Amino acid sequence: MKNAKVVLFNSDNRLHKQDLERLFVEYSDQVAPDIVDKLSTLAYFTGFILYIDNQPAGFAVCFDSFSTYRSQPVLNIHDFMIAKDFQGKKLGKVLLNAIEKYGRKQDVVKITLEVDDNNDVAKKLYASCGFEDHEVVLKGLMHWQKYLN
Repeated sequence: MKNAKVVLFNSDNRLHKQDLERLFVEYSDQVAPDIVDKLSTLAYFTGFILYIDNQPAGFAVCFDSFSTYRSQPVLNIHDFMIAKDFQGKKLGKVLLNAIEKYGRKQDVVKITLEVDDNNDVAKKLYASCGFEDHEVVLKGLMHWQKYLN
């Protein structure tokens, strides 16, 4: 893809904020309108925006964590999307590769993410980039959660 560029989100950059807000509108109608402002206040938020010919084409919202077992940072991809007009062009790999490059520079031990069981396109993408189902690798280890509101 010509002129593909992934940038690290900068909350002081008004264009980054506008572009991320625009992408969030396409991503989900269940996201609060001030989500970008809220994310910008979080010290553990790391964001990436994919541009194609200077047009916002996708994003990843990541959160920093830490592995006490390995004594190294962990990066969790919490939200990941490629805009509809740009899907089917292998841009998910471009964005994931940029996140991995960033992670390696930050000495991240692993990148984690969640994917809906029925999202075969995303699962194929993640597998093609070296991700694997955690439950398959570590049998007997389950991820539990409890919503508080």
